[in-house]
Amino acid sequence: MGEINNKQTVYQAIKTIADNLCKEDKTYLRADLAYELKKYGVASDSSEVSKLVFDAYRFFHNDGNISIAFVSNNSRTTLVAEYKLNDSLEQGNKEMALKIAEAELTLSSSALDKLKEEVEQNLNLVLAKGTSKLADIVMGTNGVKDVRSKASTMFDKYTKMVEAYHYAEDSVRGNIEDFTSLRSDIGTVYRDYALKLIDIYGDSIKMVSPDLFDFKRIEWLDVDEMLKYVELEYNKLSENCAALMGHISDSFRASLQNSLQAYKSVSNGNKSLGLAMAGLAMLDHYMDASERTNRLKSDLSVFQTSVKHDATRIKADMGRLMIICKTLNDVVIPKANVFLRYGEKLMASDLKAMLDALYGDETVRPLEEKRRELLQQLKVLDMEMNDHLQNIDVYTSLINDITSTLESKRASYMDAKAKKPSKPFFLVNLLTFGTANKNYYRNYSEWNSVCFPLVREYESYQVDLKLDKEELDAHREAQTRIKNEYAKLSNELNKVSGDIRSKIVCSDELKMKMLKHLRDIVAMLKLGREIMESKIDEKWVHTVDIPDFKETAKLPADIEQNLSQFTGLLADNVHADPAMAKNLLDGVAVYANDRKRIQGNATQNTPAEYCEEELAEVTGAMEQSLQRGIALFDSFAQLKVQQLNGQLASAAYDKELKKHADEFKREMAKIDNKSAYLREVFKRINLASNEDERKQAMSLLSDLSGYSLSEQEFTDFINGKKQIEL
Repeated sequence: MGEINNKQTVYQAIKTIADNLCKEDKTYLRADLAYELKKYGVASDSSEVSKLVFDAYRFFHNDGNISIAFVSNNSRTTLVAEYKLNDSLEQGNKEMALKIAEAELTLSSSALDKLKEEVEQNLNLVLAKGTSKLADIVMGTNGVKDVRSKASTMFDKYTKMVEAYHYAEDSVRGNIEDFTSLRSDIGTVYRDYALKLIDIYGDSIKMVSPDLFDFKRIEWLDVDEMLKYVELEYNKLSENCAALMGHISDSFRASLQNSLQAYKSVSNGNKSLGLAMAGLAMLDHYMDASERTNRLKSDLSVFQTSVKHDATRIKADMGRLMIICKTLNDVVIPKANVFLRYGEKLMASDLKAMLDALYGDETVRPLEEKRRELLQQLKVLDMEMNDHLQNIDVYTSLINDITSTLESKRASYMDAKAKKPSKPFFLVNLLTFGTANKNYYRNYSEWNSVCFPLVREYESYQVDLKLDKEELDAHREAQTRIKNEYAKLSNELNKVSGDIRSKIVCSDELKMKMLKHLRDIVAMLKLGREIMESKIDEKWVHTVDIPDFKETAKLPADIEQNLSQFTGLLADNVHADPAMAKNLLDGVAVYANDRKRIQGNATQNTPAEYCEEELAEVTGAMEQSLQRGIALFDSFAQLKVQQLNGQLASAAYDKELKKHADEFKREMAKIDNKSAYLREVFKRINLASNEDERKQAMSLLSDLSGYSLSEQEFTDFINGKKQIEL
């Protein structure tokens, strides 16, 4: 960041931008704001921009617009909310910082509960009941509408489930970021007091660099990519529903018209023939509609199984997120809380008198103050490094997503560009008396309305990709710069510490006085390092994998083969003949006479005679209906096979989920046991009546086997034969 001469001017600029954004109901990413503030000396996007926003928010008395107008580069939270924790740490208000972290952990637990509810709904697949009307039943479209209703319900629930996963992921990420901030603060305390011990005992004390866990290694489900695939399948299913609805409606009207024509064509002859032909025509329509609807229901069953697979994956991964959240919420942050609240106070209390004597010399005091200043600068750099690493992660993910989108849309974009009409040469326009220009403008208008939106969207993605790559490069450059600056300050810190040790003389008497506190201070520092090294077990770092059982959990292949052979056998051997046609016509005649008798218009029932041509016509129509019926049976059998396969896959998913759920349950029980133990320790720490009791209680926080020095080890340490590693 460049030199900012007048911060109040920057604050006013931030407020003006926030007010304008809120009027338009918009927000700025932190990178967007950094660009706007360049004219005021802001060189690049960094955590300093967040600090300026927070300071402006405070300067204007907790301004509401500033609090909501600017969001982090991953759009997960506002800059004001994000910076509150860091501000509390900078102000030395550790109590407030810990309260903020604890509050966010509570929110993450709530987010996981919401996610669990959304996933349960998708696993149960509670679908909307059909809302078919009588007209749909008469026309034959009721089955299609039921499929469309169920698919819509599933997709709606799936979308909500993805949103809930994002919310839970963002909450857990926020808690991780809070812990890394607390970890930096503990690191400053650890290094400060370790250097003080080294000042007293020299090389007999060794400071160990903590092995910090990289929380960015934690993986997350790419639910957006999952949603894209499901949306594609849903859109395809919806389009098929719409097309089939149109086909059935047109078929119904055509069949009804054909039936009426068939009946009217023989109205002066044998009416039984007309009724039979009309009935067969309508029967053919309903069987065709049912067959096509069964195929659509099979597609719905495949879609439902796919959604069940995704919902199972998300629920299983939710269990993993809950373990991470509970580890942070019930173990890691509470331990950090207690350490920051009491650890430094207890060590300062033990060392105060001795340190006053140790650094009392006028030549040493400025050096010790310089060292404290360097430690704070290193802490700030550490937090800046975390910020840049988080944004590198953000922009890498954005670039991957945009690149994938551009690749998927490239063919359509090139096709749209190729279709753009070219303006005709002016001589061509003159020779055609202006017709060429008229055709051009008409074609361009059509292209502009159909193709240009895709071109504009694609080229907008290209611009975003370019800007995101520039931001990624800027954060990587900043990361390199901070690494170099950190190394430079570390060398300076080592030099200052060396100068301090060259100027002070720690008497044997002072060293002996310190021995009674050494064990407690070493244990406290080792506890601090242990908390900094808190990590997530490797098996919870990676997303949970749920196998896809759609192809493996199926009925035996010979069942489908036998069904196909059976329907093929029916099609080859079941046919209509004139005798069947005559029986049909006789049955229609009997039915017609019975209806007339009921209405009081009965006539003498004499057997009807049919010519060969009439029997052949009915036989042909019956043959078509028989074959249509066999095809309907085949579609119904295939539907049942698909539904049974879906049930087998669903059972396999449930079994796989239970296996993971049992493992999660065991892990949660372990965390609960540790949490219950820690609560008892916290109670002892808080209720301790003196510092010695509190130190003893603090030692119980450690997962280590314990650290103590025997009398012989004390002697070896004093005689320079033993080195203590912190």
